[in-house]
Amino acid sequence: MQSGDHILSNFNTALQELRETTLIMAAGAQRNLQNTINGLLQRDKQLCNQAIADDEDEDQLEIQIDSLGLQIIVRFQPVATDLRMVIGAMKTATNLERISDQAVSIAKRSRKMLKNDEVPEVSRIEGLYQVAAGMLADAITAYSDSDIDLALTVVENEKTLKKTHKTTSRFFSEKLETQTGHYRDYLDLVLICRWLDRVGNLATNIAEDVIFETTSADIRHGGELPPELLEGNNKPDTSD
Repeated sequence: MQSGDHILSNFNTALQELRETTLIMAAGAQRNLQNTINGLLQRDKQLCNQAIADDEDEDQLEIQIDSLGLQIIVRFQPVATDLRMVIGAMKTATNLERISDQAVSIAKRSRKMLKNDEVPEVSRIEGLYQVAAGMLADAITAYSDSDIDLALTVVENEKTLKKTHKTTSRFFSEKLETQTGHYRDYLDLVLICRWLDRVGNLATNIAEDVIFETTSADIRHGGELPPELLEGNNKPDTSD
């Protein structure tokens, strides 16, 4: 094997490790979020505790991904799509760590609620969770497959997230004003709505980074895709 081929092989191996580690972290963030919501809905304190304990794994994986990314940049000096891929993995790791943090916040509030009698309407939180969790799952798949169309779907679904959050949060806020016996529980549910909304926001961030990584188009803060990409030409941009 020639020297250039050897370097390329090492580079591809490093990129693969970076991507696989990011996907492991993504699976952990999904699991933590699922555990914490199931802990709330099933009144299972152990699931809440599990989500809190497993957040440490997500913290360590974020550090590992940042280290791998920096090593690749220093050693191989990637450009264009390759550089965006490395930066995208590091940014995705940051968003995943924050998603796990939201799961921890929900788990801690849920444990407090479990000390009290069950709130009959707590199941209403599930609809918002399904929207946020669905966005996260799609964002992770879009990252794994470099799927621009799916990433755009996640971005578009933020409208549904906002609507669902507003409706659910308003319901619990109204209960907060009238059902004094469960005042603290309804307040906690309002906060849990906010954290689930944040999960969806962070999933959107991941999707936007997928689009940037694959096309170099930055659609954050109102940015738009080039017309050719909107027409379905979603091949990666490998220009420098």
